[in-house]
Amino acid sequence: MTSSGLLNTATADQRETASLAEAARRNAESNQISAAADLYRQLLQRDPGHPEALSFLGMQALAGGDLGQSLALFERAVAAHPEDAALFKNLGLVQRARGALPEAVAALDAALRLQPEFPVAHLHKGAVLEQLGRSDEALNSFVAGLMQAGDLGLMVQPERLPAGLRQALQHAMSVVQQAREARLTQALAPLRAGHPAADFVRVDQCLRTYFGQEALPAGNPLQRCTFMTFPGVPSQAWFEREQFPWFAEIERHTGEIRDELFEVLRGDEGFRPFIEMRRNHPGAKYWEALNYSPNWNAFFFYRDGHRFDANCARCPVTAGLLDTLPLSRVADHSPETLFSVLKPGAHIPPHTGVINTRLVAHLALIIPPDCGIRVGTETRGWKEGECIVFDDTFEHEAWNKSARTRVVLIFDIWNPYLSEVERQAVRIVVEELGRLGRVSDREE
Repeated sequence: MTSSGLLNTATADQRETASLAEAARRNAESNQISAAADLYRQLLQRDPGHPEALSFLGMQALAGGDLGQSLALFERAVAAHPEDAALFKNLGLVQRARGALPEAVAALDAALRLQPEFPVAHLHKGAVLEQLGRSDEALNSFVAGLMQAGDLGLMVQPERLPAGLRQALQHAMSVVQQAREARLTQALAPLRAGHPAADFVRVDQCLRTYFGQEALPAGNPLQRCTFMTFPGVPSQAWFEREQFPWFAEIERHTGEIRDELFEVLRGDEGFRPFIEMRRNHPGAKYWEALNYSPNWNAFFFYRDGHRFDANCARCPVTAGLLDTLPLSRVADHSPETLFSVLKPGAHIPPHTGVINTRLVAHLALIIPPDCGIRVGTETRGWKEGECIVFDDTFEHEAWNKSARTRVVLIFDIWNPYLSEVERQAVRIVVEELGRLGRVSDREE
């Protein structure tokens, strides 16, 4: 046979194999399980290492209680396809069903080495570790699985998920919630010991609503805390600068701050896009126009409570002043302080922040005409050298319709309607919850 004939035969075999796989897949999707299994067995006769056929038949054997057959199929599958994380995950399920728990952990670890962002594998690993009595490790796996599931949008409509995955998510959420409640009780105990119970009435209500034990009170439809709502504070979109007499000190240094801004703008170093969201993040589509775009740039002094030492060194007056202010300081979460640079024509779309215990202040530095910000139902502008302050859990947006760049200095401050004890409690709560799963960050 000529080389051309061999090639044509190989191509025909490939087409027949692909056609068989497609037919098996259609039967499986239409719940014709017996017919699909027959076709997959035929497929394995043609291609003994076919991953889809091995996985389908392996899972059918697992569902039917034939653990030996299931194990043989998945061991064959991972040997033929050592790069396939899903096959290792399924092998882990079989090992768990067999009661071979250390082997199940090893298989799930192999899946996660191949695919670190694999929420299902994290959730199953957590369940196996729980069975082994390794509760702290199990908790870490559950947290990782839930965080990744949230990032992939799996938590939006959990009722549409396969029953097994939905149950795994529900179990993980139950375990994590119990751990959070226990950790918060322990973390808040020293603070409670030094103050009367009356100081914690709103804190306790906040925690009950956070854990779903009490309904949130009805509020302004334009206000939505994406993480946590602190009850009993006025629902107020805008605050007046007169409520913060200490603003006068930073306003007095506007000229020096602006000089440092001009210097870093000339060097054009240390800036980064404010929005840097993974392309597969559920919210990436909404932020597409600004994601990784210099149209909204930031020169950070602090982000998520972490200091940008190089940027601070380049702007010593600004950084020094910020360090003297009574900012909202929560380890790994706030403050966020930065030069916010909005290029001509840029628009920050409507969005809301995470928690109403924190306000956002802007010191206006470079304000061309036709720039504005709407918070709630009220639109305001900026006046160079003065601060504005608002609750970013109200829907807000900002725009620059001018031909020049707009720059403000942003910094986070506490909501003045919280007592000092409540501020300490919120800091403890957010930090502790952060250790058990990240708190989403907000945009301007």
